[in-house]
Amino acid sequence: MIGYATGSQAALLAIAVGLLAVSLSAAWLCRRHAPAVTLGLVGGALVGLVGFVASSADGPRGVPQEVGIWASLGLAVFGLLGLVILPGRPPSSTLWRATAAVAIAAPLVGVGGGFLMTAACPLYVTRGAGYCFYDVDLLGGWASAVGTMIGGDLLGIAFLFGVSAWQAREVERMPAGQAPLATSSATAR
Repeated sequence: MIGYATGSQAALLAIAVGLLAVSLSAAWLCRRHAPAVTLGLVGGALVGLVGFVASSADGPRGVPQEVGIWASLGLAVFGLLGLVILPGRPPSSTLWRATAAVAIAAPLVGVGGGFLMTAACPLYVTRGAGYCFYDVDLLGGWASAVGTMIGGDLLGIAFLFGVSAWQAREVERMPAGQAPLATSSATAR
């Protein structure tokens, strides 16, 4: 059982580090044209890390699912805040393609995330399970919930891309001499 707990903890750590690396890399790539996506991804990563510290203080039970909830909340709050304060920038065609790609990938990545979580934390294991402890749910309910949250988060990112693309298209449609609304008040002073 000790070998199982070490292996499952390493697999969960690899999944967490992989998700964090992909999130921060995507945030870096989106910083110029979709800053709301960048803010959402960074906010989700930071709030997820805070959620891990807060949830693991009570012991290992249910930590992966709680971290997923915290990260999803951070992504939503910071992403919506980013849409308000950091509008998307042209070219909108790139952002529309990113919207479609992320929306298409969301269900596949969500299912893949559920399989990865179930592979890292095999079903029916309770003794020595550490963060993989299923409590009374031995059929992998929290693992599939984490996979579903990953897919839902990707749909949220697709939404952020879509609104950023719409914002960028509005800037593209603006007449050449007219400044966008956000900067017109600054230039009037």
